[in-house]
Order: sequence, then C-alpha cells, then structure tokens
Amino acid sequence: MQRSYKLQQTGNYQLPDLEDNEAELYFQSHTNIFFIISTIFQAGLAKLNPRQTCAIESAARSNPEWKVFVLFVSATEFSFFNSPNIVPLLPYPNVFLRRVNMTTFGLGSPVEEMFERGALNNSSFIVEHTSDVLRLLTVYKYGGTYLDTDVVVMKSLDELPLNYLVSEGDGFVANGIINLQASGVGHTLAESMLRDVAKNYSATEWAANGPFLVTRILRQYCNVTEPWHMTREQCGCQFGVLPPDQFFQVFYPHQSWYFEANRTREVMERMKGKVLTHLWNKLTNGIKLKKDADAAYIELARLYCPNALWSVKEYF
Repeated sequence: MQRSYKLQQTGNYQLPDLEDNEAELYFQSHTNIFFIISTIFQAGLAKLNPRQTCAIESAARSNPEWKVFVLFVSATEFSFFNSPNIVPLLPYPNVFLRRVNMTTFGLGSPVEEMFERGALNNSSFIVEHTSDVLRLLTVYKYGGTYLDTDVVVMKSLDELPLNYLVSEGDGFVANGIINLQASGVGHTLAESMLRDVAKNYSATEWAANGPFLVTRILRQYCNVTEPWHMTREQCGCQFGVLPPDQFFQVFYPHQSWYFEANRTREVMERMKGKVLTHLWNKLTNGIKLKKDADAAYIELARLYCPNALWSVKEYF
C-alpha cells in the first residue's frame, strides 16, 4: 500500500507515527491540513464515522496540492473490514493516516511538563480536552490549518489569508478552525496559547481549554475585547479573526436546517462562494439522515465527499 501502511500479522495495517515521518510535512509551510481523532478506541483499531470521513475527503478533494493528515491519538492500526469509513479515503494520495505518540509529542514544547504528568488523562472531558491541546501543539510544531471533523470544505484554503481563527458570533473566538504558521506571528500566537494552557489548564470545564483560552489570548494580542473588532488591521496586519459567516453560515438554533428538506435551497444559497461550512456536530450528531434524503448536507456530500456518501448503506 502507498503512504507506508505496513501489513501486520493481525491482518490490520499499522498507522505510522507522525514524528517518525516528519519529512512528509511541508516544514514551515501553510499547506498542511490536520484533523485530530482523539476518541479512545478499543484494541487500538482506528475508526471514523461517515461524517468525519466526509470532512476529511472534502478537504483532500478541494485542496489536492495540500497534505491532509488524520492524526489518531489512541489507535495504532486500521483494517479494511473493521474500519470501513477509512477505506473511502485511501484513493486520495494527499491523505495521510498517522498516529500521535503522546509520550513524545510534547517534548520540547511549552506543554512538555503537562504531558509528562498526564494532565489530560485526568480530564472530565478527555476526548475534547485532548483535541483542544493537540490542535494547538500540532500547528505550533508544523504550521498549517487545523479543522474539526464536522466541516465540509468546498473550495481551496488558498483563498484565505495566512494566520486566522474565526468568531463564533457569541462573543468568543472558535477553536474549531485554526490557521497558524510555524514561524512569525502564527508561531508566536500558538506558543502563547500553549503557555496559557500549561498554566491555566482546567480538567473540569468543557470550553476552558478551547474557545475561552484562544479568546483570552487574542484579546491580549489584539488589544480589543470583542472578536468582531479583531481585524487584521487591529491585530498588526499579519493575523485576524474572520467573521462568523465565513464558516458558520447557519447559526444556532437553526443547525438542523442542514438536515431539513424544506431548508435545502436556502442553505445551499448561503454556501455560494464560501470555502467551508461547519455543521455543529455537538448539536446535530444524533440527527439520522438517509443517504438519499433531500437535504443540504446530502447535497454537499454528493458534491464534495462522494466516496464517503457512496460507502454508507443507508444512513449518512
């Protein structure tokens, strides 16, 4: 198989360690996309759900010149039989499935001591908090764009400026989409965020190490309180917070519109010209959707993640 997936005696394929294959990364380049899968898997076998696969496939299709890294925290292997939603990604030469070694990944970084004492293992929200910290650490080490797995990417990320986050529209900056470069302002901001989480890490508050943290740092950096004032001009011209409608075209409490036939035309109209859209997984993951439904999400899947859609039997 391509991209260094070695067949094991178990019949599964090994996930290479990201740090053992760092030459794959475009060092200090903006053309890396990272997804982080921090779910804890039994027997170390990697799995994705169809919507996660859709996010990854859409990023790869829309950015063929970029490298898309899917980083698994607890998994070490995948298989064709037991990891069916991984299979649709394998035809894409720019998708790399990799394992993060939590023992070594934080070495030499501001969160080294935090990792050594196993702070993340004591979290009340271990999956979310692990992802919150790893996304910052990954862009700190390598530079590029972190994306949540509940997005659909519709156009090249090259259309966006370097070094950005996006406002959630509720007075906070979101941490679900992060572009920070491995040098200059991007690296400085990533380092500041990591130093903050190392000092103020909360194991009990869901958003403390995510939106609350990045908003706090950016208020200091941009010297303004409200995210909509964190423009590139205000923040020193090399970083800015994008307005919510760049990625959040459908706001709470209307997140179900992606799944409703009578809202399809309106939602698709809002997608025109946009680079990506965020689908509010925390609020929508329980909504069942047939693969042939007349819904905006299915229309987006047909256009931007066809392999993910075609691979499911009935529900997407």
